Amino acid sequence: MCPSYVMNQGDITKLIESARDSFDIFGPVKKRTKHVFDKIDDPAQIEMDYDSTILSPRKFFQPPSEVMMTFDLEEKSVDDTLENLRAERPRLLLAVHSCDLNGILLLDKVFGGEYVDHYYNIRRDKTTIVGLNCLEPCEYGFCRSMNTHHVVEGYDLFLTPIDGDRYFVQVGTAKGEHLIHMAENLFTLAETGDVQSFKNALKHKQEALPHEVDLEGINEYLDLSFSHPVWDEIAEDCVNCGACAMVCPTCYCYDVVDELDISLTSADRTRKWDACLFQDFALVAGGHNFRETPAARLKYRFYHKMRGFANEYGIIGCTGCGRCTAACPSDISIKEVLKRLSTIWEVPVSGVK
Repeated sequence: MCPSYVMNQGDITKLIESARDSFDIFGPVKKRTKHVFDKIDDPAQIEMDYDSTILSPRKFFQPPSEVMMTFDLEEKSVDDTLENLRAERPRLLLAVHSCDLNGILLLDKVFGGEYVDHYYNIRRDKTTIVGLNCLEPCEYGFCRSMNTHHVVEGYDLFLTPIDGDRYFVQVGTAKGEHLIHMAENLFTLAETGDVQSFKNALKHKQEALPHEVDLEGINEYLDLSFSHPVWDEIAEDCVNCGACAMVCPTCYCYDVVDELDISLTSADRTRKWDACLFQDFALVAGGHNFRETPAARLKYRFYHKMRGFANEYGIIGCTGCGRCTAACPSDISIKEVLKRLSTIWEVPVSGVK
């Protein structure tokens, strides 16, 4: 079992300075009124005390668009981009909240399961992740309801704020231990009092985060509601823009297209994020669309998150980050949808707001 450490919160910039020669460093930075995960060129850019980011860290492992192969049609040769990925510098990803760490763990199951996605896994292996325990509720999040407010794996280091000006540091992997050795002067071994402060922080978090959605009975009322007209009513507000899927930390669907150069001498095979809300998502040859209506597409998204993920991976595909609600131009809230479904069938879902 790895030892635990403490460090001063202000020393996070020194940690960045110590690591910048070995890593490309990314973390939360402020863009106008929001936060995004972006490259840290100046250690002062990082904002550890942030609510949420517009996009999740998913973009670092499964980019919105990536060239997988290039074709030289004159030479009749094909080159994939895997070697380029292997040659890239290691990355250090800082201040990842528990809900997003759980999202990454789910993507690990998707892209590292029976069919291994090497593009994803090379990026994953080359990334060192420093998690951050958020002790206060965020504006749209409901992570405690999804049981994603804590995490026991998926990080290399995990920081929990204690005593107002320090972090309690848990080591998850050898990569995390290596990061500590790069800046040993910033860390001291945790003592009994530090462990008690850590326990106090966890107790405060448990009391501060609201439990807004009770998942008991979710399978039953989703099954009962599959053909209910409620989906048509909710879909009246949905514009099928796909914003919810684009910001979701666990959505992983993509489309693959071959793009031919105008010279007709070369081409790229590119994969891009796709979403079940898009009209052509379930369109097949011959013009048939398996989910032709907005209501069918909206319903499919909910059932995939709540039922499909559970059947395939044994876990619900929602981390409770709330990004979908924040991004939705029609203010459709997953919490409100669950509340409405439970009300229809009189299945008690206590505390849903």
